[in-house]
Amino acid sequence: MSGNQGTAVGDDPGSGGMSEEGIQVRALRPEEIDRVIALDRELGGVDRSLFFRKRLQTIARNPKSQIALTATDGRGFGGHLFASLLTGEFGGTRPVAQIDALGVDPGLQGSGIGERLMTALKREAAARGCGEVRTQVGWHDQPLVGFFAAEGFALAARNVLKRGIDGPLQPGREQDPDEEIDMLPPVRSLQASDLDAIRRIDRHIVGDDRQAYLGRKVDEVINDSGIRISLVAERDGLVAGFIMARLDYGSFGRTCSTAVIDTIGVGPEYAGSGLGSALMGQLLGNLRSLQVEDVRTEVGWDNFGLNRFLSGCGFRPAQRLSLGCAL
Repeated sequence: MSGNQGTAVGDDPGSGGMSEEGIQVRALRPEEIDRVIALDRELGGVDRSLFFRKRLQTIARNPKSQIALTATDGRGFGGHLFASLLTGEFGGTRPVAQIDALGVDPGLQGSGIGERLMTALKREAAARGCGEVRTQVGWHDQPLVGFFAAEGFALAARNVLKRGIDGPLQPGREQDPDEEIDMLPPVRSLQASDLDAIRRIDRHIVGDDRQAYLGRKVDEVINDSGIRISLVAERDGLVAGFIMARLDYGSFGRTCSTAVIDTIGVGPEYAGSGLGSALMGQLLGNLRSLQVEDVRTEVGWDNFGLNRFLSGCGFRPAQRLSLGCAL
């Protein structure tokens, strides 16, 4: 069983390190990261050490944003589960726990380690105020889909969309030869000082001040992302739109050839001006130069405006399922 992330919980997710039938679940210890990487490599056949070491850095800097668990039995290290605590990503006000990594030693699969890890995660997530645990999984990965189904997960009302980096931004639309390049808004890398402008734009779009969510996202862009790919567009020297994206360093079977769009927003006064397309076009161009293969995102099925915009930008349904389990 393989999957991928992490706030470290204390050694007592419920009552002193969970133990049942010889299985013990506790918080990840930094010295265990090499064992996590080795198990994940054995399960997936690729080296995702960068992903896991970045998770460890995030835990050290912001432990309240992560849950990272390991499991052992009488035979030694048996598995791991990483999750991020998110607030605001999906329009809700309560935090959710997003599972990014899950792995069980092949020789111990069927022994209950995966179930114990999931039970400990749900308990800790609920204690931290989360209302749901969420994840994504390839629809064809039947063992993993079956595991999540048995753990109470169901299909979520969200679309997982993706597109390749190559190809026109808007398939089927020919470039207007008279379109002036200097009419496009200036687009630059997002900076920490852009947070207030991003909050203003986002508040107009969603009707709520998502300060904690956006502040964390900007912090990730500046401190966690390695290569900065998030962008803002300007009009008259002011931030008029933004797109926050990150390279996926391997969560749930992915390699670093994938980018993920977390959020995009354009000031209501600039709706229909092409500013969103300019941001997307610049992002795709930057990703192309980094030799990234595709970009994906997740959108509520009833967010018709955003789904329509992404469809126009060439996004199509990914072969992945968005799953959720209420707590």
